[in-house]
Amino acid sequence: MKEFLFVEFLFTVEEHNYGLSKLEDLGDDFVFLKSDYEFDTESDLFTHTVDYVKVSGRINSMTASLIKLQDPIFAGKMRFSYISDELKNRYRK
Repeated sequence: MKEFLFVEFLFTVEEHNYGLSKLEDLGDDFVFLKSDYEFDTESDLFTHTVDYVKVSGRINSMTASLIKLQDPIFAGKMRFSYISDELKNRYRK
């Protein structure tokens, strides 16, 4: 398994500062790459736009596993762009 994985965190604008502080607490286990603004619009009578901040970086694979196990709310904001074949095969059995 690779030591570092590419990961993206998607925070609402209100959650952005809190999310960044949690990522800073990870120290060397998270390497910040960039931050982008995104938006999503719900199609209904009252069109509502939600603004998001996408934070991209590299995360230690063991740290990512611990986040998934210990902090489901924070883990729900995390998405991976790469998962190794070894890891996929481990959970297919």
